[in-house]
Amino acid sequence: MKRIALVSTAVLLAACSSKKDDGVGPLNNDAGSDTAASVVPGSFTLEVPSTDSIESVYGDPGALSADKGAVLKCAKDKDLTKEQLQAAAKDYTGKAFTSGARVYRVLYRTERGDDAKTPGYSSAVVYVPDTPRVAVGSATLLPVIVSSHGTKGQGGECAPSKGDTDAYMNYPLVGSGYVVIAPDLAGYANYGKPNNPPSAYASVSDVGKSTLDAARALRKMFSASVSDKVIIVGHSQGGGTALGALSLSESYGSGGTLAGLVAYAPLWLSQASWGALPVRASDYPLSTSPLVNSVAIWYTYTHGELLDGPGHGGDVFHPAKREAVKNYVATACEPNLDPSALGIDIRDVYDQAFIESVSQAAALGFGCADALCEKWKARFAADRPHFTGAVAQVPILLPYGGKDTTIAPDRMACVLDRLDADKANYKLCFEPEAAHTPVVHMRADYINDWIAARTLGAAEPAACAGQFTRPRCATPPPNEWP
Repeated sequence: MKRIALVSTAVLLAACSSKKDDGVGPLNNDAGSDTAASVVPGSFTLEVPSTDSIESVYGDPGALSADKGAVLKCAKDKDLTKEQLQAAAKDYTGKAFTSGARVYRVLYRTERGDDAKTPGYSSAVVYVPDTPRVAVGSATLLPVIVSSHGTKGQGGECAPSKGDTDAYMNYPLVGSGYVVIAPDLAGYANYGKPNNPPSAYASVSDVGKSTLDAARALRKMFSASVSDKVIIVGHSQGGGTALGALSLSESYGSGGTLAGLVAYAPLWLSQASWGALPVRASDYPLSTSPLVNSVAIWYTYTHGELLDGPGHGGDVFHPAKREAVKNYVATACEPNLDPSALGIDIRDVYDQAFIESVSQAAALGFGCADALCEKWKARFAADRPHFTGAVAQVPILLPYGGKDTTIAPDRMACVLDRLDADKANYKLCFEPEAAHTPVVHMRADYINDWIAARTLGAAEPAACAGQFTRPRCATPPPNEWP
């Protein structure tokens, strides 16, 4: 499909007066700001002030607007050519990129996932194409694309937008001419400050709102250049975040019309897994299974901080390990548990009362004997909601690789079983030779065309040819309740 620019590169760049950093390395902390300009439809002229420093985007937000998605701070970052984007999108195997990008860092207003619906804020990186993608002969404006990041640590320095962590997913999108906002989620910016608990790992009500409000923020930045259509793309944990946002979209609003969702190898398993882990702890030592144990710690600690209040993240952990857990959550950006500080397996980390109350019920679906179990069982269920009504009809594409060992085939079967039970409108795009991350490299170009078919009037791409022989869903854990 031919791609044409809505306006010339010269006009696009005329809207921006800034120092440039043409590298693809660390943040350009000396970037300038965009100047005011009249807004030409489709020109991607910035419609909010861009006078903040990059550092300030990750600091105190100041007074919070009541308007969800309101851009609180905006900083101009580097510009990247299409050649730089393609070089940085390592292992990408699709068509050559057709667009470079202007990059911004923003902080926007959102809402937290606690019962009080506390006002919150999320940092994000925004990629704006210098050669927007449009269908031949079409005046259709670009969709808003929200990109959900995979698993990172929950501490402030782990904010994915501070580096090029998700370049493998975001660069093919903007390199194909799409405008993309990639939120960190509430809790990363201004980490640890009052009224700002950490991002609650896989909490649908928390991460889902940050994701949906990212679409609102991007629309406020470039309202004249985007259509009402929204596409959410995510990989692994980000795929789970995307599906969680979908489940909230009807009640919370999607910042537009949700036209489709792409979930690469999504973590859409029963969240009871993290409470159930002690049942099979000997199969998952901290030394050899750092990812599984880290996610269990991140999930339970951050939920405690958000839902039970400041200082209560440590309640489910052994008293002697609480300080080490707190430090780990605040500082570890990758799963690198230290057994010398925490123990041999998760039974040495969790409090015995939590293990006795929750683990058997989580692993085997047993009834609860006390309020602690009921509380956590309700949280596990809330973080894997069913799709109902119009939400179940939103098109979902699930790229998945036959050599994935992170979301292994029997775990992916659990994902598909759940979507089947909900009668969700999904299609599996199976790549037999792809592992967990390479499936993004190998299918990004196909996804670009799939998005164009749903938002730009382009032809539907040929169906993925791979055939997935679905095994039985793995259990226990994760057990498939509820």
